[in-house]
Amino acid sequence: PPGLPRDTVLGHLGTNITLTCQDTVPANATVLWQVEEQGAAGGRRLAGGNTLLLRRLRYEDSGRYSCSVGSHLLRSLRLLVAGGSTLGGDVPGSIACDGPCPPAPPCLAEPPETPQVSCYRRSHDKDVLCEWPQQEKPSPGTRAMLWV
Repeated sequence: PPGLPRDTVLGHLGTNITLTCQDTVPANATVLWQVEEQGAAGGRRLAGGNTLLLRRLRYEDSGRYSCSVGSHLLRSLRLLVAGGSTLGGDVPGSIACDGPCPPAPPCLAEPPETPQVSCYRRSHDKDVLCEWPQQEKPSPGTRAMLWV
């Protein structure tokens, strides 16, 4: 999608996504996938193969995925899982295109939640405290700024 870095793939909550390592891989090569996890050294190994199918995406599936043959890194990409989509089926997740990329399937995502922020000061010598109770957990990577 426009505005995302080239190495980033956008998936939608509850849908399936297929990540593609390379357009062509030698027949005798064993491609392994892994995902980096917060606070872990290295990464958790996933299934092998040129493509990786992630089913029924959850927010927790967001992260950096990489594929390699032996110790040779072939591709590294970041998956962001966004919520609220009514899109179904498999969503292709390859980030490489020969020529112009095909248009993305329509996404009928719900508009983002309108923030209801309340601010108060406990006493005249304390900082102002602002709270934003959220209806749904925001997608990883969501940023918010409060201008007072």
